[in-house]
Amino acid sequence: MVKTFLFLVVLTSRALLWANEQLVVVISSELNSTTATLQRYEKEESWHKVGESVPVTLGRNGLGWESGNMSLKREGDGRSPAGIFEIHTTFGYDENPIGTMPYYYADDNLICVDDSNDTRYNQMALLNPNDPPKSYEVMHRADGVYRYGAVIDYNPTQSMGRGSCIFFHLKNAKNTPTSGCTAMDEKPLMEMLQWLNPIKKPRLLQIPLNECEKYQKEFVGVECVELSPTPS
Repeated sequence: MVKTFLFLVVLTSRALLWANEQLVVVISSELNSTTATLQRYEKEESWHKVGESVPVTLGRNGLGWESGNMSLKREGDGRSPAGIFEIHTTFGYDENPIGTMPYYYADDNLICVDDSNDTRYNQMALLNPNDPPKSYEVMHRADGVYRYGAVIDYNPTQSMGRGSCIFFHLKNAKNTPTSGCTAMDEKPLMEMLQWLNPIKKPRLLQIPLNECEKYQKEFVGVECVELSPTPS
């Protein structure tokens, strides 16, 4: 039996009515920056900080917009997505889930499809040796950067060529930019994964600093300043 599990959380009818109450905010100094600062927030009457701000690594070409602004994100462009995205799944190399989010066990059979012409584009799947995608990413990587992580729900409509397989994950050993994900050290990543609560419908707001004020009416309490992350 293939040991790949997706643990589903049963939400109560009351929880289904709740608005988003958790927000992960990633702010870079400018669009093409390969580094940024991450701050977690929770909603009461307004958004308030949770934990310390931490440094993160972005794509090798900075950020690319989901829609509207330029530059738009494309498959293989080396940009992390800019905009607002749901976070509803975590993954890891352990069979048991991390925290309470739905969870993918990333064994040797779990892949993420990045072939734009495949019907499974931008989806997790089990590798079928008889029908493999032309291009895919193995989730149990030798470098261990996917040992813990979360799926950023970018391009959920699977629009061809707009980008795929976008995650929070561990930084690599050389702390170099990613191919389009958002990476951080192990301690803050684990804290975030354990904090994420599916009932509170967590989202990611990932933007350059000069765009932040546009979002303050929707996210009252979020700081639009270039934060000074606490060294990890």
